[in-house]
Amino acid sequence: CDIYKQAVVSTQSTGRMSGPVIEALVETDTSAYIITTLALLGGILAFYYFYIYDTHEEEEEQQPQQQEEEEDEGEPIEPRDFTPKELREFNGVDGRPLCVAVNFNVYNVAKGRSFYGPGGPYEILAGRDGSRMLALMSLDKADLKDDWDDLSDLTPFQRDSLNDWVIKFESRYTKVGKLIQSRE
Repeated sequence: CDIYKQAVVSTQSTGRMSGPVIEALVETDTSAYIITTLALLGGILAFYYFYIYDTHEEEEEQQPQQQEEEEDEGEPIEPRDFTPKELREFNGVDGRPLCVAVNFNVYNVAKGRSFYGPGGPYEILAGRDGSRMLALMSLDKADLKDDWDDLSDLTPFQRDSLNDWVIKFESRYTKVGKLIQSRE
């Protein structure tokens, strides 16, 4: 505080600050800068440890259990073509196989039973053509079509979104067939 008073008095009397006053101000500002920087770094490290590092360890502990659950594909499904009506039987209820159609391809999603099976957050897609809902990023039942959906009215943005989902499904699940309009 005394340094700032000297700076004010020096500036008022001479119109400018003297050398020793400037040096003292620089030293004070540098010390404050260093202390502030160290405090911020300490805060960042604490945040990292308590929120990111600690959470990451919990996720690692849970991963082996999740991997065991995801590895079970259930009974193998013979590759074939499915109509929308035939696909509905593959909804995972009562131990049935679990499939989802995405962009006219049918995938065995039994590895993701906790997601697509009964009680899962995406169970609405089980045994269905989920293409429209995935393209729209919607789980609204109004966006689900029971019959054939040619997807011709999707926008380019929605088609890109759907293609991203296809990539995800192809990397995680086994393709077991094609979705066809009818057997006629």
